[in-house]
Amino acid sequence: MDIKQKVIEKFNEVFGDDIKNLDNIKNFHEQLVIEKKNIKESLTMASTETPSKLFLNVDNIKLEFEKPIKKSNNLLEKINKVLIEDNKTKDVQNDINNIEELEKSLCYLKFLQNIEDISNEMETSMDICDDESMISLYINLVDISYQIETSLCKNLLHYVHETLHYWHNILKDKLSNEYMDILKTLKWPFCGKNVSAIVTPLPDTIIRFKILTEYLLQLQLPDEKHGTTVKSVLLTDFTPVCLPISLLIRPLKQRFIYHFSGNKQTNRRDKPEWFFTQILTWIKDHEKWIDNNVQPVIDSSGFSHIHGKIEFMRGLVQLAVEKLHSELQIVQYDDALFGHFVDEALGFERELRDTLLYPSNQPATVFVLTQAQIFSKWINMEKKYATEKMDSILSATTAWQKIDPYDTDEMKITECADGFLTLLITICDRYKHLPQPGHRLQFLELQLELIDDWRVRLLQLLHQEHCHDPLKSLIPKILNSLNYVSSVLIEWGVTVHYLQLNFFKNKRDAVEVANALSQDNIIIDNEDDENSTIFDDAIGLLKRLENELINEICESIFIDIKNKSKTYIIDKWFSMQNEKQVSSLSLTQSGCLMFQELSLKLHDLHQVLALPIFKLTCKIIAKKLDIYLFNELVLNNKFNVGGAAQLKFDITKNLFTLFGIYCIKPESYFPLMRESCILLNTLLGSAMLMIEAISNGDDDENNGKEILADIGVYKMSTETALMVLQTRTDIGM
Repeated sequence: MDIKQKVIEKFNEVFGDDIKNLDNIKNFHEQLVIEKKNIKESLTMASTETPSKLFLNVDNIKLEFEKPIKKSNNLLEKINKVLIEDNKTKDVQNDINNIEELEKSLCYLKFLQNIEDISNEMETSMDICDDESMISLYINLVDISYQIETSLCKNLLHYVHETLHYWHNILKDKLSNEYMDILKTLKWPFCGKNVSAIVTPLPDTIIRFKILTEYLLQLQLPDEKHGTTVKSVLLTDFTPVCLPISLLIRPLKQRFIYHFSGNKQTNRRDKPEWFFTQILTWIKDHEKWIDNNVQPVIDSSGFSHIHGKIEFMRGLVQLAVEKLHSELQIVQYDDALFGHFVDEALGFERELRDTLLYPSNQPATVFVLTQAQIFSKWINMEKKYATEKMDSILSATTAWQKIDPYDTDEMKITECADGFLTLLITICDRYKHLPQPGHRLQFLELQLELIDDWRVRLLQLLHQEHCHDPLKSLIPKILNSLNYVSSVLIEWGVTVHYLQLNFFKNKRDAVEVANALSQDNIIIDNEDDENSTIFDDAIGLLKRLENELINEICESIFIDIKNKSKTYIIDKWFSMQNEKQVSSLSLTQSGCLMFQELSLKLHDLHQVLALPIFKLTCKIIAKKLDIYLFNELVLNNKFNVGGAAQLKFDITKNLFTLFGIYCIKPESYFPLMRESCILLNTLLGSAMLMIEAISNGDDDENNGKEILADIGVYKMSTETALMVLQTRTDIGM
């Protein structure tokens, strides 16, 4: 079938689909015959030549196979020879390995012999009291210990360490005893009668002291050089003090334990300031001597990273910290004693940091106070005492008096506001040295809570007030207090201390939100947080109360003024005498009561309110009065020429003058009345033309505005201006 298919395909290829194309079939047949003939001839030739070619190929193949066989035989012989030689080499290698093992053993023995020789030399040096040689040999032992610290020879490491510790203890005891004898000669420590020894040290003794100090500095174990810390039972770790400084502290520590433990009269729980003061006194009495006699030795010995005075301070501070820690476990159940301990501990911390420049990265008493149980007790005590203090401030008989009654200050600061801010400052001073932001934030939350509590207490006082006249009540004094506290909190909010706390608080809140939403990669938009302060919410609540009180005062005053203005409002403005008919204009008689009341109220406000509050109150009262007079007086009356002139005189020469005593440009507070007086007193011809122009340009508001602006009317709309013009009796409309 395949051959048949190929034939069909061949015919289709030659003739295609056109049946008429069969004319070439004869040529195609001849071509096929020729191809058949050629194939037969090639087959005949192949049948005669193939046997000879096959024999030739077989010979060639045989030769090709024989060559690799020969090579493989040669290679096999070589391999056998190499294997014989390798067996001999293996025997030699075993001997070499044995030699190496023997060499290692010999080196091991030599190393042990070296350690033993050093020990023997140290023993000899010790017999002849050659301290310098002993220290040099000890340093060699330390170096050897460093060299083999990565070795896998456990027994060797143990032997070297044991030897090193053995000589360390011997040298430490020997040199320490001699060092303590030298200190006695120097009359160390410089306490009581020995203070004069600071001025007149013995030259030979001080030289020996410096030599021994250098030896003791060199006398360190490897783990001490790496700065291994000793875990304290306290919440923090105290790095061990270097050996010479610890020996300097030893007699002071003995005195401290003697005076501040057991049944000694100086060991009183109600007097923690005694042991704190003693530590500070020792530091102050000895710091210069250490700087002059110990620090130069430390620097010249290659230990410049050690600061002698700080080491000395740290050793003494540790005594105070351990004493504080032990006492707080007992006094934490007595609020009075606990509070006294906290006060003295914070005072001790401030003295260390600010006066003695004790580094902030070194532990002190605050680290004891920030233990979980103690810190919880501390912050609860702070809240308790702060609440009690706030109660006493608010209940004091002079709480609402000015700090200085004879001082004409613009803020009119009350003792209540000043005392409350002092309370907040005191709390801030007590916690600002805490190293952990989380602890500082807890105290900040206490401050914010106290601010809100203070606001609530002011509200309670206001609710207890039953006075019809707000100016004679506590409202102005409370207003002044609110304003002063708010202004101070605004200033505090942009200080470095509170900006840092705001940053930490925002970060903490963002983490809490992320945890609540179970999204580790949540993106919090902090753009608003960057422009906010930590007191914004508290200030907002204080300002809300402040605005409520201001509105209450303004409303009360406005009602009184309105009651005095009834006759003035309904006066006969349509029939008043012309300015030409009287010698001179004077205040309208019916308005005397209103203007008198307004004058008294402004005076009283100025006397009792802080200047910023007073200015705001003036604006509010002026706005209310402006709207009231415009609606009730101007729009509800008719004005002849005399009435218009009289109103203008009352407003510009009396009303503006009253407010001008306390503010600049009082006319800006009364835009409606000022522009009403302009419209009422415009010449009749100009008024008529204005009405006509405005009326004909109803569809063009801007044109009417321009016409009004030409006579000084800017705030009033054209419709309102027409209403004012219609109140003129000389315009018939």
